[in-house]
Amino acid sequence: MRDEIDELDAYFSLKGETTEGEAVKLEHMMMEKVSINPARRKLLRVVGIFGKTEKQLKEESGLNDFFFKFHMDFLLKEGFLKLEDGMYRLTDQGIAMHDSVC
Repeated sequence: MRDEIDELDAYFSLKGETTEGEAVKLEHMMMEKVSINPARRKLLRVVGIFGKTEKQLKEESGLNDFFFKFHMDFLLKEGFLKLEDGMYRLTDQGIAMHDSVC
Protein backbone atom coordinates (compact mmCIF):
# COMPACT_ATOMS: atom_id res chain seq x y z
CA MET A 1 0.00 0.00 0.00
CA ARG A 2 1.53 3.29 -1.04
CA ASP A 3 1.17 6.60 0.77
CA GLU A 4 -1.27 8.84 -1.00
CA ILE A 5 -0.90 12.59 -0.93
CA ASP A 6 -4.15 14.49 -0.90
CA GLU A 7 -4.68 18.05 -2.08
CA LEU A 8 -4.14 19.62 1.35
CA ASP A 9 -0.83 17.83 1.86
CA ALA A 10 0.31 18.97 -1.58
CA TYR A 11 -0.72 22.57 -0.87
CA PHE A 12 1.10 22.74 2.47
CA SER A 13 4.22 21.08 1.09
CA LEU A 14 4.42 23.78 -1.60
CA LYS A 15 3.67 26.62 0.80
CA GLY A 16 7.07 26.46 2.52
CA GLU A 17 8.49 29.15 4.78
CA THR A 18 7.06 32.62 5.29
CA THR A 19 8.60 35.17 2.93
CA GLU A 20 9.94 38.49 4.19
CA GLY A 21 6.97 40.28 2.64
CA GLU A 22 4.50 37.99 4.38
CA ALA A 23 6.34 38.47 7.69
CA VAL A 24 6.13 42.26 7.39
CA LYS A 25 2.45 42.02 6.52
CA LEU A 26 1.80 39.85 9.60
CA GLU A 27 3.74 42.29 11.80
CA HIS A 28 1.65 45.19 10.50
CA MET A 29 -1.55 43.26 11.14
CA MET A 30 -0.51 42.66 14.77
CA MET A 31 0.39 46.32 15.21
CA GLU A 32 -3.01 47.28 13.84
CA LYS A 33 -4.74 44.90 16.28
CA VAL A 34 -2.96 46.66 19.14
CA SER A 35 -3.45 50.19 17.89
CA ILE A 36 -7.21 49.94 17.21
CA ASN A 37 -8.05 48.37 20.57
CA PRO A 38 -8.45 50.96 23.36
CA ALA A 39 -7.84 48.43 26.16
CA ARG A 40 -4.53 47.33 24.64
CA ARG A 41 -3.44 50.92 24.08
CA LYS A 42 -4.30 51.69 27.69
CA LEU A 43 -2.27 48.71 28.94
CA LEU A 44 0.75 49.87 26.94
CA ARG A 45 0.30 53.40 28.29
CA VAL A 46 -0.03 52.16 31.90
CA VAL A 47 3.06 49.93 31.66
CA GLY A 48 4.99 52.92 30.35
CA ILE A 49 8.74 53.11 30.38
CA PHE A 50 9.32 51.97 33.96
CA GLY A 51 7.06 48.90 33.99
CA LYS A 52 4.34 47.79 36.40
CA THR A 53 3.42 44.77 38.48
CA GLU A 54 0.34 42.74 37.63
CA LYS A 55 -1.52 44.20 40.61
CA GLN A 56 -0.71 47.78 39.56
CA LEU A 57 -1.75 47.06 35.98
CA LYS A 58 -5.08 45.53 37.02
CA GLU A 59 -5.89 48.49 39.27
CA GLU A 60 -4.87 51.19 36.80
CA SER A 61 -6.39 49.57 33.72
CA GLY A 62 -9.78 48.95 35.32
CA LEU A 63 -10.20 45.71 33.35
CA ASN A 64 -11.86 42.67 34.89
CA ASP A 65 -9.77 39.51 35.28
CA PHE A 66 -10.97 37.89 32.05
CA PHE A 67 -10.24 40.86 29.78
CA PHE A 68 -7.01 41.66 31.60
CA LYS A 69 -5.71 38.13 30.95
CA PHE A 70 -7.01 38.13 27.37
CA HIS A 71 -5.27 41.38 26.41
CA MET A 72 -2.08 40.68 28.38
CA ASP A 73 -1.73 37.23 26.78
CA PHE A 74 -2.04 38.85 23.36
CA LEU A 75 0.51 41.57 24.13
CA LEU A 76 2.97 39.05 25.58
CA LYS A 77 2.52 36.52 22.77
CA GLU A 78 2.98 39.12 20.05
CA GLY A 79 6.10 40.57 21.68
CA PHE A 80 4.88 43.99 22.80
CA LEU A 81 5.40 43.22 26.51
CA LYS A 82 7.72 40.98 28.50
CA LEU A 83 7.61 39.78 32.10
CA GLU A 84 10.86 40.33 34.02
CA ASP A 85 11.23 39.78 37.78
CA GLY A 86 7.49 40.16 38.38
CA MET A 87 7.30 43.40 36.37
CA TYR A 88 5.69 43.85 32.98
CA ARG A 89 7.91 45.91 30.68
CA LEU A 90 7.70 47.12 27.10
CA THR A 91 9.85 45.40 24.50
CA ASP A 92 11.48 47.41 21.69
CA GLN A 93 8.40 46.74 19.58
CA GLY A 94 6.20 47.80 22.52
CA ILE A 95 8.16 51.04 22.94
CA ALA A 96 7.71 51.84 19.24
CA MET A 97 3.97 51.17 19.53
CA HIS A 98 3.77 53.19 22.77
CA ASP A 99 5.45 56.16 21.12
CA SER A 100 3.16 56.09 18.11
CA VAL A 101 -0.29 55.50 19.68
CA CYS A 102 -0.16 56.52 23.34
